[in-house]
Amino acid sequence: MEIREAVRQRRSIRKYKDTEIPEQVLKEVLEDALWAPSGVNRQNWFIYAVRGEKKDELLKAVAGSGKYLKPRLETLYKKEVVNLTMSFFTNLGGAPVILLVYIPKNIVEIHPAMSNRERYLAEHERFVNLLSASALIQNILLLAKSRGLGTCWMTAPKYNEDQINEIMGITDKELVAVIPIGYPDQNPPAPPRKGEKIRFIGFNQPV
Repeated sequence: MEIREAVRQRRSIRKYKDTEIPEQVLKEVLEDALWAPSGVNRQNWFIYAVRGEKKDELLKAVAGSGKYLKPRLETLYKKEVVNLTMSFFTNLGGAPVILLVYIPKNIVEIHPAMSNRERYLAEHERFVNLLSASALIQNILLLAKSRGLGTCWMTAPKYNEDQINEIMGITDKELVAVIPIGYPDQNPPAPPRKGEKIRFIGFNQPV
């Protein structure tokens, strides 16, 4: 699958087949994803691939995070969509594996009076690590798609990050995202792109 095709066909999958992912396939996807760009090549990211009993524990923590997201969803979507999303939180669509992406833990203090430079200096380490982890996650999503796998990039589980960290025995890292991964059992339609997001400056004509 060409990269352009993977980018345009990737969807957030919320229903998975009851089929295990071959360990070699999962290993290849994750190892290839590690070739993402990172700030000053520090590669400050960590991936945990979880299945079995530990996954079942994580599902309970993720399910509990849904209630914090629901009020916001109700302002954005119809009731049916909200209900489907909440249902997904209960079991992550039956995905056989859950991926957790972490970065080193950095505590930052931001004040309204800070200039942009001051704020950037204060949160530089965390900011760069988050961007690097995001590049890694995008690689995971596209590589998974290229291997016939589905994924869903989730940040709402951070509402229950303390509980997730306790389950994982993690104390020195910050959770960036939870990603269920497996063979998709649905083919969601492509959502339209929103508005004009690209501006060409200094071009005689738009490309």
